[in-house]
Amino acid sequence: MVFSQYSTSSKKRGFGKANIKSNSQKLPKNISDIEVKIHQLSSKGVGVGYISQQDKEKYQKNKVYVPNTIPGEVVRVHPTKKTGKGLEAEIIELVTPSSERQSPKCNAYLNCGGCQLQHMTYDAYLEWKQQTIFKLFQKSNIVQKEFGGFFASKLQQRRRASFKFKRTQEKSFIGFYARKSHQIIELEGCIVLCPELLKTKQKILQGLDKILPIGASLSIKINQYDTGSDILIIAEKKISKEVQTELAVWASDTDIKRISLSYSGELKAYLIYQKSPPSIIWGGIIISPPPGSFLQPTLFGEKILQQEILSAYKNAKHCLDLFAGCGTLSANLLSQKVKITAIDTQIERLQAYKAGYQNFDQDNLLKVETRDLINAPVMSSFLNHFDGIILDPPRNGANEQIKQISMSHCPSVTYVSCNPISFINDAKILIKAGYQLKKITLIDQFSWTTHSELIGNFEKK
Repeated sequence: MVFSQYSTSSKKRGFGKANIKSNSQKLPKNISDIEVKIHQLSSKGVGVGYISQQDKEKYQKNKVYVPNTIPGEVVRVHPTKKTGKGLEAEIIELVTPSSERQSPKCNAYLNCGGCQLQHMTYDAYLEWKQQTIFKLFQKSNIVQKEFGGFFASKLQQRRRASFKFKRTQEKSFIGFYARKSHQIIELEGCIVLCPELLKTKQKILQGLDKILPIGASLSIKINQYDTGSDILIIAEKKISKEVQTELAVWASDTDIKRISLSYSGELKAYLIYQKSPPSIIWGGIIISPPPGSFLQPTLFGEKILQQEILSAYKNAKHCLDLFAGCGTLSANLLSQKVKITAIDTQIERLQAYKAGYQNFDQDNLLKVETRDLINAPVMSSFLNHFDGIILDPPRNGANEQIKQISMSHCPSVTYVSCNPISFINDAKILIKAGYQLKKITLIDQFSWTTHSELIGNFEKK
């Protein structure tokens, strides 16, 4: 089976630079193809094979990395680059296919950088993702008392996305970057994003195409809330007041709830248009998040996380919510009359949380505080006052804050993470200090990608 269509060097239906600069060495185009058997997938979902002794001497490398492959497959590949880890190659022919291979369901899959594993059957994909995390825990000698299960979101449930937009002389483009490229790939038949978000994306494309000047380049973040779409435009160059006014006039004829503008490197967002504040409901509390707020990728995944938190702390008296945002994880506890202290880096998020709660209840159970938790963690002496600590830190974890938690006497810690590596690194600190990993639950909110969400509950006796 010839697989020339699996070339990652897409040239159609996109715009942008062909490649991102790297330290890798490009190989001549006339270099010979090689045959290789795929033994495993890397953490990025790329097939890893070992080349023959003869080819090893030729390239001074013994590993070859081939996208869109599955362990057990034999493929004929064309080496394209030499890196510090080995050779990068693209499939020329699938000599021996895996029984776990399927045809990708998305038309953009082979070019788009959004998904990495659609060429695998769904069951094989889920098994690989689960086993990858289990192996990381085993390698780190971390054992949980209970496995809470692996919950996978269904397709077309992603309700947030960040797109790239570019207007050229010929047309405007909106989509994701291609793999290892700054080329914008338009999304046709995306099976991951929810239909409402895709419709909003197309509306934005039509509006910006009429209003923005040729050469305009933007990032566009869309959050699809319960009440409608919230759009944050992130620009590199200043957008004039006249253009902003045109955008507001255009948006008034759509069902878009809010459009805001920010500039690269800035946290502040400027309101361009608002029909009504977009909102979301947690534990009966109606909250209107500020522009660009973090939103769990899927409603399904969000509910699993909230259920785990509620199960752990519904009988607690006072809990601390670190990296609280607008209250995604702790708002449900307020409806159970649990006192919450919420701390986050951005005051706008906490103000939204506080305002939503005050409209819901006057019991004064919620206290909020702005703090840079990465550089100024909450001290252990303060942490001793809580029955439980909830934290959902950035992707790189919260090393300094975890050190303070480990020195505290707080009996329970629930840690939400989208990065198993940083979770494990922080878990080691807690376990060394006497905490025990009571339960771990896995959630797939990032369908057909290598990313995973997990929530772990630690107890100290």
